[in-house]
Amino acid sequence: MLNSNSQRLLNTIAYLITAIFLSLNVSQAQQADGGPFVVFEKAIKDERGGLAGNKERLSTVFNAERKRLGDRFESELMKWLGSDVERHYWMSFFLESESYLHGSKPLLHLALLVKQQGIVLVQGREDEESRGYAVGLSITAAILSHQLGFPALASNYKTQAETLLVRDPDLGAYVPAVTEEEHRQYDAIESSVRRKITTVVTVDNNPAPKAKVSGGVLNGKALNLFKPSYPAAGRASGASGKVEVQIVFDETGKVIWARAISGHPDLRQAAEDAAWRTTFSPLKLSGQLVTVGGVLVYNFVL
Repeated sequence: MLNSNSQRLLNTIAYLITAIFLSLNVSQAQQADGGPFVVFEKAIKDERGGLAGNKERLSTVFNAERKRLGDRFESELMKWLGSDVERHYWMSFFLESESYLHGSKPLLHLALLVKQQGIVLVQGREDEESRGYAVGLSITAAILSHQLGFPALASNYKTQAETLLVRDPDLGAYVPAVTEEEHRQYDAIESSVRRKITTVVTVDNNPAPKAKVSGGVLNGKALNLFKPSYPAAGRASGASGKVEVQIVFDETGKVIWARAISGHPDLRQAAEDAAWRTTFSPLKLSGQLVTVGGVLVYNFVL
């Protein structure tokens, strides 16, 4: 028979072996599980353009992860968002937009919280991208606050957005895509700041087709963003800088109208030509394919 010391030693060894096996099983289970949003992060990495890529594919993966996490989804999402403004911006839409829900229930209060945190992240930042995110997040937070019955909050966010747009009208390119109904809701929200809009009457022989959805900068939404060649006239004149091209693309994602609305005259035609050759993922609204209007921005550097 074993003495007491030997028995204790065997018991200790057995305990250690059991602990090791349990640890291995937990580790293997974690690896199989992949951890929260690991599969979604891989989808973002694999997607051309990352989060600026095909939102229909990405939102499908996102909703699968939402279902997999179940009751843990909200807490894990907030941890995953971290201090990444781009994540806050797009995930707020994934939580509320019918086009991205794929049958999941809208989480409007959570979407508003995500927008609010995104706005906090860009407060005080003076770079154009951060101010652009502030405009987009504030406008959509105003609309969502209005829909949820928070008029004071909606007014506050609209005032923030309008203040930025008055100070820098070029940020109008970052105004996000909204439906006609959302546009009416936004106009109805009270604000202490209102932009002065000057109406100029002109005769346009080639007006833009009416788009169902109006968007902001569409560069990040393009499936194939065609890069313009530097025109010889532009090189000769030393022209450089930003050119904005207003576009409309149809239900198939094909550009059906394009016009340069700003930038050096020697660069505009090259930008328009590139815009015509750019393609997009078709956009669905309430299950229906729709036309989309917005702006493509090209930066010419000698």
